[in-house]
Amino acid sequence: MNLAIYTGKQAVSLAAADEFLSQWLALYEACPWATGFQHPDFVMPWFKLYGDRFLPVIVAGRDDNGTLTGLLTLGLHDGEHKLVGAGERQAEYHAWLERADSGSAFIRAAVGKLHGHFPGVDLCMKYLPADIPLDWAKSAESKRSLFCLRPYRRPVMRIEAENMERQRRKKNHRQNFNRLNRSGEVTFERVADHGHFQRVVEELWMQYDFRQGALHHYMPFSSDPAKRPFYLELHKRGMLHTSILNVGDQIAASHSGVVSKGSAVHLGINTHAPALAAHSPGNLLLAMLGVQLVEENMQALDLTPGGDGYKENFATEHDTVHELIVYGSLARRWRQEAAFAAKRKLKQRMQKAGWSTADAWAAIGKITKWRQLGLRGVVGSFFKQTNAADKTFRYYPERAPAAGAPFHIAKNNLRDLMAFDSNGASMTRWEFFRIAMERMERSVDVYSYVRGGKLAASCWVRQEQPATAQQEAAQKENKSAGAIVLFDLYVHKDCADSRFIQQFLAQVLSEVKDDQAARSIYFKGVPGKESGAALKECGFIDEAELAGSGLGPSAALSKDMQNISTGA
Repeated sequence: MNLAIYTGKQAVSLAAADEFLSQWLALYEACPWATGFQHPDFVMPWFKLYGDRFLPVIVAGRDDNGTLTGLLTLGLHDGEHKLVGAGERQAEYHAWLERADSGSAFIRAAVGKLHGHFPGVDLCMKYLPADIPLDWAKSAESKRSLFCLRPYRRPVMRIEAENMERQRRKKNHRQNFNRLNRSGEVTFERVADHGHFQRVVEELWMQYDFRQGALHHYMPFSSDPAKRPFYLELHKRGMLHTSILNVGDQIAASHSGVVSKGSAVHLGINTHAPALAAHSPGNLLLAMLGVQLVEENMQALDLTPGGDGYKENFATEHDTVHELIVYGSLARRWRQEAAFAAKRKLKQRMQKAGWSTADAWAAIGKITKWRQLGLRGVVGSFFKQTNAADKTFRYYPERAPAAGAPFHIAKNNLRDLMAFDSNGASMTRWEFFRIAMERMERSVDVYSYVRGGKLAASCWVRQEQPATAQQEAAQKENKSAGAIVLFDLYVHKDCADSRFIQQFLAQVLSEVKDDQAARSIYFKGVPGKESGAALKECGFIDEAELAGSGLGPSAALSKDMQNISTGA
């Protein structure tokens, strides 16, 4: 076998040559373990868009006639001693291509060639497909070798018509469908047309980034300038299978995953609208996707490793995939394996203590925010939170001024919330995202307004539910939907004037009164000077002051208020 390594522009030029591309496609089709992540329509866009971070590397094996018999596409990580499979974290699977009857001759020779060409550099491939031959690596693996294989359990949903229909008809999916259908007609659609994909994709990426930011303090599409054009190119080339679940005119959930040889879809980017999360639109979409894949003659939905509970609910079988690391030296192996073991032990201890990764990130974010505020700011914030007790204000519409000009605000708008500016605020951006996500997933609404590209104001609104059967019966008798509570009013430091706050609150009240039929409306919180003046101007009165003055029936209001809590 004739083996050659190509790097940089040379590698890109080789891959784009018609003859080489033709042989690459033929080898891809002949290789039984090849996935869509090794297809030229995946690798070439990645080489182009991520070339500034990863030096393209191709290892090509040819027979004496010049026919391509083996191929390994890689990227040399800029600034790190690491070779990764093409696609790096954008690819769920890394693999080499060769024929099944080759006895792994190509990959054996390729690993040795790479070790000599890139001395001291690690080769990292995560994950390898389940059916890729690994006997050659297992025979070389030992504590004193450069080879390391780590197994991972992978859930798979085998696409069979009867099973998919049974999955779709499960009680929880039927119930969630019916509940969502009350908010708008529920429809499932495959987004095959590229123009359609371009029209909806910004909403999908925003849903994904919002959740990732809240849970992991990282927004993949916002933080990575190459990720958006990369996914657009994948869909344009037919490599991306995208489906969405609509509730009325709102995208409730979506999935976008790479297709392998027209026979399998790999779980990729899952998103959902947090305001609809109580009815599990993401799970409903996967159940309906299974039925869709039957019609497309797909064989499997690869749920991918990761240990997520929802994956197990859909899995019909399991197999094992591996991570392969060939270290550049024994010293690097010992250091990296020690770090990996320590990280795994820390994760196990966190899980035992009931801590999630999101909890750890939240703690780190809080410490970072304290450092930004300084000692005086931290102490001031502490005393402000501990000494101030929430006040309850009741809305009296007869005291409110006549409605002014319309003030355009949004409801449950992720784009607005993602414009939150933590400068001068008491919480980090990630903490704000996490709180917002958790509240929206509990069906609490948020109204917002953006000015100059920043979140200028937001206010949360919830409908109080009866705590007892007696209260519920009283609500039904009086045809009342319960009290509406406004809380957690946020105003950006640059917009903190009473006139602006009054206009914002007046519009929130207008929206709430249009959307809800409530006997009474309250505001609960600790308003500052400007916010307090705005509340008064809008027709809110502090119940404690009203009781002290003897001007109002505050005793009679106590029953109305007994359910109202902070809603934090």
